[in-house]
Amino acid sequence: MIGNALELGQFELWCQPQVAARDGSIGSVLAAVHWRRPGSGVLHYCDFAGELSASGLERIFLLHMVCDALAALRMWEAEGFKLDMVLCLPPLAFSKDTPDAIALAADIQGLMLQAGIAQHRLELRDEGHAGCCEVSNLLDWLQVREEGCTQASGDFIAAPQPMQVLPAALRRWQASYSVMSAADAFS
Repeated sequence: MIGNALELGQFELWCQPQVAARDGSIGSVLAAVHWRRPGSGVLHYCDFAGELSASGLERIFLLHMVCDALAALRMWEAEGFKLDMVLCLPPLAFSKDTPDAIALAADIQGLMLQAGIAQHRLELRDEGHAGCCEVSNLLDWLQVREEGCTQASGDFIAAPQPMQVLPAALRRWQASYSVMSAADAFS
């Protein structure tokens, strides 16, 4: 089933921009893998991790997700957003210093070189969020800004969304921030 899902492009990177509360700038994007599984909706990684492990396709899966991440970085750059990405992947990619893990790291490095993406622009991590507050709309953001964010130097992350819609969402975010900043100047 996992193999078919890979072939059919059912795995998606869902991205969360990390936003600086002080000025609304977007520093990086956190990305996690979701499976848009027909008949089951959108599944988080933890919902299909066991099936992935049993399939024996972890390496192929991880390389697929890295390729998607690199494609997203290139797409966003073409749209005018030079963002860095933290790609949250299954721990198996990081857990061992074995020949397989070393070969996987070399393959990932080769993919990055081939895509023309500098190594610092894509960080692979096996953990969750770096921000402290998750917001889904401007009103939530205003509340976060009013109450202050105590972790991660005032950064927070926006609600997750598929990577393809991120440039439009970032433009809306920046426009909303500009409007609210102008309103603040008059208050």
